[in-house]
Amino acid sequence: MESRGPTDEVLDLLFPPRCQVCDRLGSDLLCETCLEEVLFIGEHACACCGVPLRPTQRASQVCADCRGWRWISGARAAGLHAGALRAAIIRYKFDGRTRLVEPLAAMLVEVVRAEAERIGLPLGECAALVPVPLHPGRRSWRGFDQAELLCERTADEVGLPVWTDVIARIRNTTPQVNLRGASRLENVRGAFEARKAWKLRGRSVILVDDVFTTGATINECAAVLRRAGAVAVYGLTVSRTAPLWHPAAFTDVGDDAREAS
Repeated sequence: MESRGPTDEVLDLLFPPRCQVCDRLGSDLLCETCLEEVLFIGEHACACCGVPLRPTQRASQVCADCRGWRWISGARAAGLHAGALRAAIIRYKFDGRTRLVEPLAAMLVEVVRAEAERIGLPLGECAALVPVPLHPGRRSWRGFDQAELLCERTADEVGLPVWTDVIARIRNTTPQVNLRGASRLENVRGAFEARKAWKLRGRSVILVDDVFTTGATINECAAVLRRAGAVAVYGLTVSRTAPLWHPAAFTDVGDDAREAS
């Protein structure tokens, strides 16, 4: 923990610390009230993609979507993209509240550690974290790369390097939130290019992003990396879209314009 000096105390008086999501006064970047609203996924999820299963389904069963071929070897997310977690990601990406990377990355660390303790994805056998890249133009507009920043904060805690040089986005795509179904797949097809294939050959890596929606972007990145020689590519995100049967799938639908920015 960083030591605090007199300057910090003065700044706290002038600018009292607040939750970065709900703006309540307090020292936590994500306050206890917001944290309690997060719908963490836990163990009752698809053994492959990590989507929550219906209560009547057997734990660790493979969902219907994962019975077909995918380039992604498996995926996990900390929680559902709803409520306080969705608000935190929106504020992180679009309001410049980059300090939220700390609690969000902590959630990713917990997922990796949990997978190491149970028969889940072999994330502990991976060589590196690889952020899903932004196009240079979008990165310049936003001022930072949200996935890269998440990787940097997660890497030290899980003991893995961050490889930012093995994949690049070579086409500035339309935001996926504007698209549906097959249009999402077409939108990202050919948008990425592998680099330094010698680093990937015979190795497994973890793709990191903020949100898993349909998985089209992560799956396209996985295809590019595996064609370049990676033996397995796993997805790790802070949140994922709730399945249609879940009540969270019908909440927080009024902020799509923000997420499409």
